[in-house]
Amino acid sequence: MILTVKLLLGRRCSLKVSGQESVAMLKKLVSERLQVPEEQQHLLFRGQLLADDKRLSDYCIGPNASINVIMRPLAKTAAAEAHQPQPLWHHLGLVLAKHFEPHDTKAVLQLLRREHQERLQKISLGDLEQLAQYLLLQEPLVEPAGERGENPSPWAARHGDPSLGCFTLF
Repeated sequence: MILTVKLLLGRRCSLKVSGQESVAMLKKLVSERLQVPEEQQHLLFRGQLLADDKRLSDYCIGPNASINVIMRPLAKTAAAEAHQPQPLWHHLGLVLAKHFEPHDTKAVLQLLRREHQERLQKISLGDLEQLAQYLLLQEPLVEPAGERGENPSPWAARHGDPSLGCFTLF
């Protein structure tokens, strides 16, 4: 059977495989065709992460199916992690602590995290691909006042303009 394998940013290829092929073997083929190291690949079919030790038939993957490849970042060294900036939630907690009592700060952070998680779960791979294309192909991201084009991109028309800091991802 022929499968279409595509990266988030649009590169794609067609691969001829058997339904009894393992996911690990598919990763090897993807690595050869798209030059993405196997250890960096997350393969998704209909939003489900494919496990290396399973076969394509275990996921009911049939002819002409489309597999999405998400690239994981390479593992970081301990020295690099030591210089990592604090996460957003830490900074947000510091700002909230200036305006709320400690127990209120904690409650607001929990509500924001829950809402953030719920919204992230509603994002489709198609939305992520459109956002990535919009952000990578947009030149310039911030235009001088009065020079903004009248016709926004399809992604911006649907979700807002990220260069203005106002957009939704669902």
